[in-house]
Amino acid sequence: MANVKAKRNDPGALAYLEASIPDLPTATARAAIYIVENADKVVRFSLKDLSKFSKAGEASIVRLCQLAGFSGFSDFKLALAAELAVRQRQPDIHNTGDGDSLSKLGHELARSIVATVELTEQSVLQKIASRLVLVNRIDLFGSGVSGIIAELFSYRLLRAGLNAHAIRDITLAHEVANGLGPTSAAIAISESGVTANTLDFLRVARSAGAFTVAVTCQARSPLAKHADAVLLMAKLNIPAYGGFINSVPRAVYLAEALAALISPQSDIVE
Repeated sequence: MANVKAKRNDPGALAYLEASIPDLPTATARAAIYIVENADKVVRFSLKDLSKFSKAGEASIVRLCQLAGFSGFSDFKLALAAELAVRQRQPDIHNTGDGDSLSKLGHELARSIVATVELTEQSVLQKIASRLVLVNRIDLFGSGVSGIIAELFSYRLLRAGLNAHAIRDITLAHEVANGLGPTSAAIAISESGVTANTLDFLRVARSAGAFTVAVTCQARSPLAKHADAVLLMAKLNIPAYGGFINSVPRAVYLAEALAALISPQSDIVE
């Protein structure tokens, strides 16, 4: 793992954690992802609480805090609480009617699609499309906003004529993954590529013999390593935390591009 210790004049703990996720070991990355996605809860957690909910060991969490430039979890929590307080006082491009801010938001979302187009390899899309038309079923899974993306992919593939279903419940996802085989496909969505439940879903599906696809921003992530094919989404300049759905537009492009190859007439607007 790279030495990625932060400096106190960095943009902030959340931005640092989000940028560091791809370089962190899996357990530490789980803690970082949970903190980024649930910062308002974490400031009220004990170390034991965070370990329980993030499914990362206490030692991994303390190490993460030290990598971020803090002496330990308590020191990190104080800084995180201060950062959240500052964020609440500052105008946000998602929560203001200011024309310049809205224009910036639109530009960032459009840029995410254009950058994803540039990352997308036609040969990879064609490989995935060619395999999906041969399988009997396609199961998709993602957590949080990635679960919404899984449902959008599922809907688009269904309309293209394939037997696709999105799963939001992790227990059901594991059961389904265990029952897959060579005539099945599994698509897992995770922006970071280290989300534990999503990683487990794809790993089990591949072990069962299914054709596996990862949709992620991280080409070298653990999720990508368990995939037969990887669809890359561009990284955003907009933070992924805070409950925003800014990751959806670039994923819609990938779903539409895939559907267009599966069924050339499927892109006709009804």
